[in-house]
Amino acid sequence: MHAAMPGGRGDGAAFLGRTGELAELRRLYGEASAGRPRLVVVEGPAGIGKTALVRRFVTDTARGGVLTAVGEENEAELPYGVLSRLLGRPVRTDPLTAGAELLESLGELQHDEPVVLVVDDTHWADTPSLRALTFALRRLRADHVLCLLTLRDLDDRRIPGGLRRILTDDTAVRLRLAGLAAVDLVGLSARFLTEPLPADAARRLHTHTRGNPLHCRALLEEVPAAVLRSAAATLPAPQSYTRFVLDRLARCGPPARDLVQAAAVLGMRCTLVRAAHLAEVAEPPAALGEALAHGLLQEAAHDAVTGIAFTHPLVRAAVYHQLGPVRRTALHTRAAESEDDEFTRLHHRAFAAHGPDDRLAAELADCARRRAAVCRWVEAAPLLRYAARLTTPPSERGRLDCEAIEAYLFDGREEEADSVAAALPDATDPAVRCCARGHLALVAGRITQARTLLDEAWRLRTPGADAGLEERIAEQYVMVHMMGGHASQVCRWAEPARRDGGRARSGGTLRFIHLAALGQLGAFDEGFRLAEALPQAALVGPEDIELLMGRAALYLYSDRTTQARQDLERAVELVRRGPVPLRVIALAVLAKTEFLCGSWDSAMTRWETASSVAADLGQGWIAPVVHAEAALPLAARGEYARAEEHLRIARGNPVIQESAMVELFVTYGRAFLAFVRGDHSAAVDLLRTLVVHEDLDLTAEPSLVAWRDLLAEALVGAGRLDEAEEVLAALELRALRRSRASTLAAVCRIRGTLYAARREPKPARDAFTEALDRADGAGLPFERARTELDFGAFLRRTGRRAPALEHLRAARSRFAGLGAVPFLERCDRELTACGAALEGAPASEALPWARERLTPQEHAVAQLAATGLTNRQIARELVLSAKTVEYHLSHAYAKLGIRSRVELVARVAAPTEGSGTSG
Repeated sequence: MHAAMPGGRGDGAAFLGRTGELAELRRLYGEASAGRPRLVVVEGPAGIGKTALVRRFVTDTARGGVLTAVGEENEAELPYGVLSRLLGRPVRTDPLTAGAELLESLGELQHDEPVVLVVDDTHWADTPSLRALTFALRRLRADHVLCLLTLRDLDDRRIPGGLRRILTDDTAVRLRLAGLAAVDLVGLSARFLTEPLPADAARRLHTHTRGNPLHCRALLEEVPAAVLRSAAATLPAPQSYTRFVLDRLARCGPPARDLVQAAAVLGMRCTLVRAAHLAEVAEPPAALGEALAHGLLQEAAHDAVTGIAFTHPLVRAAVYHQLGPVRRTALHTRAAESEDDEFTRLHHRAFAAHGPDDRLAAELADCARRRAAVCRWVEAAPLLRYAARLTTPPSERGRLDCEAIEAYLFDGREEEADSVAAALPDATDPAVRCCARGHLALVAGRITQARTLLDEAWRLRTPGADAGLEERIAEQYVMVHMMGGHASQVCRWAEPARRDGGRARSGGTLRFIHLAALGQLGAFDEGFRLAEALPQAALVGPEDIELLMGRAALYLYSDRTTQARQDLERAVELVRRGPVPLRVIALAVLAKTEFLCGSWDSAMTRWETASSVAADLGQGWIAPVVHAEAALPLAARGEYARAEEHLRIARGNPVIQESAMVELFVTYGRAFLAFVRGDHSAAVDLLRTLVVHEDLDLTAEPSLVAWRDLLAEALVGAGRLDEAEEVLAALELRALRRSRASTLAAVCRIRGTLYAARREPKPARDAFTEALDRADGAGLPFERARTELDFGAFLRRTGRRAPALEHLRAARSRFAGLGAVPFLERCDRELTACGAALEGAPASEALPWARERLTPQEHAVAQLAATGLTNRQIARELVLSAKTVEYHLSHAYAKLGIRSRVELVARVAAPTEGSGTSG
């Protein structure tokens, strides 16, 4: 696939100078050829030559695929307009899926030469496209891709924050363009004058225009050569580029003029047939020929039909903005009449309107709400903004803007929501205003402010007058109370938040959070009753994703990890095209389930993906929890630096200061890392801070976060045995009330270590024996291995060498399968103290990728390849490009000394339940 840059090869002679910039682009192209993807920002004011530079580079250098698109001012609200042009097909999805599609397309184009991806006038590109682009750019690892973005100013508020962070990163290259040099203007003048300008005249022209190529060209065409050459003459101010373009348009005959104007209404590029039909031109080829001759349009590839495009975005802007209201209305109206897609049709009708139109506003709002009902927030938001602009009553305008804020937030576009919220009309209903701003505060992690605003919204509403408003307030209350750890309040507000059919306006989180809250309260019968209509996981459809996840949470809390895993694996499959928040939650909860089941490689991969998705899709409220839990297997494997990095990110999120739920998960992660490192006192100090949350509904369910288990064990390790016994007694009562086998297994193991520390062998032995039985029943390989280790150590110290060896060897086998290096090292020390020879690899090589010298990413890719997945399927699973998967797999082959997937299956064990390998 190769899309030509506007201007094509025929414009090559018009380019002058920029030798340094071209050399830098060629160097970066060479790096991309070597599998080091590069990102370049070409920055400068309008007319400075950004497009011309990129065009010349692509024409002269690019030998492989080229994807190009241009941002357009009039289409900045059209979702995925730029991405659709890049991919050559309509895009109607969310940024994650759209970004994955772009990633896949880039992977398919990478053959012998790099792919060049160009977005011209990025500052005018639609936000959904830029977010999808950001998602894809973050995931280019070993790809042969050079991405070129042109824009006027990187500080432009229209550039999303996520993309701006990538563009200002040390790995991105910024080329700031200044005007052409005076010597280049000599060459430029040769194209317009019989004889080129002498050096002194070129210097005067340079001083007058600051070397701006567009201004220079305008003067060279407008001013007599004698005036340009005369040192005594005063150069006139160049006409604006708009006037320059309109002069050319005026020289065209009526058919060509009409064709160009129609094309401007349709966008930067379109088909000749569509533009001619809109312009009612009888002989399109003749009209196009004239427009080509005047440098207004150019031919452009468009599948099997003739396509046309403007030679420069400024040309299109000049033509469009000179249309009077009558002509603009007529063209947009006719474009709407011939458009099949409802969204695009309404877009044209909105641009055709030149004043308030309540009827059209109602149609726009109706379409937006229908789109929102099926989670197509990316289309709902601009339609609501159009409707707000066209409606007459200021209060209704405010209401529509508040609905747009909600749509932007559900689509993960916090910056745009904030911009709309800052400019709400004064006449906006106060309750509606508070609800919208409360939602914005909640997503931003300002939980206290969100609660205050929602309290005010609920107080100011007129009871029963606006059911939709009450539903919105109630749903935000559900989220606020979930973050605060108040499951009983979640259940209280879940009912008024429901609409017909039990779904919330977000279409995604309400039923999941409600069932999870019921689980935290121990109301499992009620929770399972709400989910009783669900079939087995494989038969659940996308409309019930959140209910499926809620059932999985109930299974997980009640130690039915196999059923939870089945539900969650189906949910992750369904949610790839589902609501944005549930993507992160589904991945994170499945990761936790896999961690408990012993599938640590898969759990780590899913947590890494979830944290990345949370960052890309504006889900900062849940990101700290994901990072904190991702640290658990890393700490257990002795990868302390990686665990610390996840915890550093989690602690840096301000939501931790306002959410008891976030604080609980993050503190537990930090304490677990300290415990594994042997710093029991530090673990105790951290966990003691959670005592203030002792009575929260969130902490009532002992299997949600095992912080009391860890506190008791750390107290034993620190020699504070009486305190440990007190914590264990209270924990055991909770576990018995909930029949929580997983917690009771840990309680018995820790009590065994407590009795052993007190030198009470009989009760210690009984406790360890019960712990083994309970760990087996709960299906927890890590807990079983820890019990074997602690029991074996106790038996060795009491002189029972033979049974000690049996338990220690069993523990070693399980720890090796999990790759739990710190625990394996302790196991080896105990075995050595027993006088036993070590069997198998040393602890330092316990990790599968350490044993084979594979990196974690190489091992994850190899594991999935061993299951029979294709590179493309692996790329989708890990959210990478196919080229990156190919790169990791080839390195894994080389390190393993193999050549095929058949050999790979033998070298990289297929995943098994509880083995510690990925599932």
